[in-house]
Amino acid sequence: MAETVEEVTATKSGGKSKKIIIVAAVVVLQLVAAYFLVGFFLKQGGSDAQSQTANAQTVNEAKKGGGDPNFDHVYVVKDLIVNPAGTNGLRFLLTTIGLEVSSEETVKELEKRDVQIHDAIIGILTSMTLPQLDDISSRDSLKVEIKTQINKDLTTGNVLNVYFSKFIIQ
Repeated sequence: MAETVEEVTATKSGGKSKKIIIVAAVVVLQLVAAYFLVGFFLKQGGSDAQSQTANAQTVNEAKKGGGDPNFDHVYVVKDLIVNPAGTNGLRFLLTTIGLEVSSEETVKELEKRDVQIHDAIIGILTSMTLPQLDDISSRDSLKVEIKTQINKDLTTGNVLNVYFSKFIIQ
């Protein structure tokens, strides 16, 4: 029953290699899950200009049919995914933002400036750290900053309010 040094070493190294294989499998599984999760959010978002336009028109038509008369014109920026400052790409924010504007002409201008609107919002969100984004009390100042930045570029009206209909930090 006496084990030799080689048998003990082989048994210990076999246990280490099993642990390494298990850890590697878990890491690969997490990467695959993250890949499909992000892919799901991107596919669901429909971030092309046509879906943005259709979404804004649908919201406007629904509101005109007897909704709040002060909430007739909303442009929706669907499913923006950004990496907050200081996360090195390891964390992300998924958000959908509604921009209540003063007129139908302003909605049309936002549709034409879709890329500029996305760029402005992404610039603001990526400059913020996770603690800043996670702090609920700072959301009002974030809304004001988004509103101010977008209003700088508008010529046919202005953004009255900013609403977050989705705000997920992962």
